[in-house]
Amino acid sequence: MLLELRLKDFVLIDEARLLLEPGFIVFTGETGAGKTLLVKGLHLLFGARGGPALIRPGAKEAVLEAVFTTTPQISQKLEEAGISSGEEIYIRRLIGKERSRAYVNDSSVTLGFLSFLGRELLTIASQHDYQSLSRPEERLEMLDGYGGLSELKRRYQELYKNYRELESQYQKLQKKLQELLKEEDFLRFQIAEIEEVSPQLGEDIEVERRLYELKNLTRLEEELQNSLREWERGLSAWANARKALERASSLSKSLETLTSRAETIFLEAEDLLFELQEFAKNLSPEEGELERLEERFYQLRRLKRKYGPTLEDVLAHLEKAKRELETFSSGEERLLQLEKELAEKRKELESLASSLRERRLQVAQKLVREIRQYLEELALSGTRFEILLERGELTWQGTERAEFLVATHPKAPLRPLIQIASGGELSRIFLALKTITARDTESQLLVFDEVDVGVGGEIASRIGKLLKQLARKHQVICITHQAQIAALADQHFLVTKSLSEEGAISSIRRLEFGERVEEIARMLGGQEAKDLARRLLAS
Repeated sequence: MLLELRLKDFVLIDEARLLLEPGFIVFTGETGAGKTLLVKGLHLLFGARGGPALIRPGAKEAVLEAVFTTTPQISQKLEEAGISSGEEIYIRRLIGKERSRAYVNDSSVTLGFLSFLGRELLTIASQHDYQSLSRPEERLEMLDGYGGLSELKRRYQELYKNYRELESQYQKLQKKLQELLKEEDFLRFQIAEIEEVSPQLGEDIEVERRLYELKNLTRLEEELQNSLREWERGLSAWANARKALERASSLSKSLETLTSRAETIFLEAEDLLFELQEFAKNLSPEEGELERLEERFYQLRRLKRKYGPTLEDVLAHLEKAKRELETFSSGEERLLQLEKELAEKRKELESLASSLRERRLQVAQKLVREIRQYLEELALSGTRFEILLERGELTWQGTERAEFLVATHPKAPLRPLIQIASGGELSRIFLALKTITARDTESQLLVFDEVDVGVGGEIASRIGKLLKQLARKHQVICITHQAQIAALADQHFLVTKSLSEEGAISSIRRLEFGERVEEIARMLGGQEAKDLARRLLAS
């Protein structure tokens, strides 16, 4: 619901601040007074393009502000967009000479976001402004709400969501398997190449060490023999020194500890000499060992160049390649399983979509019958109205695309409702649709402009009563020239235009009872109609 609307320096309006209440609200005034500025202002607040021509002459910028009550759905969208939310939503649009700015709850937003809010908060019904009727999904929403199909549609959409998620899994897995299929032979080649060499962790270091020994074998043997000779001479001298220390120890108990240490060192030296001798015995290579090690070194180096740089990397690549092949194998099984699940889910979805279609066809026939009755009341007796449900692919809304078709006289062909040229006819048909479907839709602001074009008398009274009835569920704003409609309003605003030194100025003010009598009398034809105006207001 719109709580407050403020227009400042906007076209002919110096400043207007309107406090609005629930129910039926009318705006009246002389032709050319500026009543349509209200509709234009709402358009701009919800994303329409603006420019310098909309700024009042002499002003720097036009300011448009509105305060609406919010809904849980809108609050959630605001929070998702990082905008603070509460019980009310404050929308502000500034139109400057060079650029335009827009804010929601003091956060800067795009015109696209304003447009989204407009679809949620209000519907403007005038010759060129039937957003809710121009979108096929909104026509279906209107039909489903009227027919009480929300639960069936909820079940369908939940199943549709699950189906699409499953389909997405299938497509992703299929794409991955297609990529793996291209690499399968290459992966098998890599695995075979590494497994044929069968490298062991740390093997390359050991091979390099042994190759270094073999390539320096002559020098190694020479230095080792020199070492052995020196160790043997030293050990012989050490044996003599040990015996002399033992004799000295027999003469002094204080040398026992040192003698024990000398014994330990001598035995360690003997072990060292023994191990050196054994190493020297085994130093000579086996036949062909050098060639074998060189070949092994080449094989390991080639693997490291391709899959390394380290042997650890080579082994890790081997495990990764094996895992990818396993994924391909298990993925094919999963793909077949998903195909089966998709087929079952689609069959279930098509069955539910068929049930939804059958119900919609029934509801459409009922709605057409009711609309035709209202068209008689609204002086559109020659108008034909039909609902076409074209069947198509499975979508979030079902398999149907709803089209509202109208022929404005018996010989005219049926055409989509939004293509009708007459704003008055379109407004009255929209009024009939909203009146019938209002009981099952969320409360919203409905703005009617030109709904009473070309009618008067009893027909205007009927239109007014329908608007009044609609206002029980929605907040309804109507710009009207008909006294019968204005008299039924809960709030009545008058738009006037005056001339000043600066030019024409439009003003908007709320009328009290006495002022309403004067205005309705003017609309009826003059001051002599005051008594009739009072009777209309009292009825």
